[in-house]
Amino acid sequence: MDGDQILRLLAEREAAARVEWLRLEQEAAQIAGLIEECRREIEHLAVAREVLSGLVTGPAAPMPAAPDANPVGDFAGRLLVVLAEAGRPLRCREVVAVLGEDPSVARHGERVRHRLKKLTAAGLVREVEPGLFTRSEDSGSPSG
Repeated sequence: MDGDQILRLLAEREAAARVEWLRLEQEAAQIAGLIEECRREIEHLAVAREVLSGLVTGPAAPMPAAPDANPVGDFAGRLLVVLAEAGRPLRCREVVAVLGEDPSVARHGERVRHRLKKLTAAGLVREVEPGLFTRSEDSGSPSG
């Protein structure tokens, strides 16, 4: 086998490997999409359970499935604490940063915004202007 044949064989194998690599990349992207859909569904179900639990049992009653848990859920409870400690209305990006997550990552901001909207619907949070949230009981006091 001469040098040209070897180079041609290597080029063919490289091309076949690239085709396989692209196929696997597409498959990985599809799987990543399915994983993200599943994560969003879990989050939506958790939010629905938290909100309904608060409406059914009242905000001060414990959830029967997890007696040590915050009645509105751990994540929602953390959001309420962040808003209470701020002493002023906060934007989602600020809440995300206080939680130690990267505010430039869209899914972090969306997760917080979605949960704050649910807490607003449950009457625990007030949106003083679009995108600006505070605890409902803090709405009348300027410094918390």
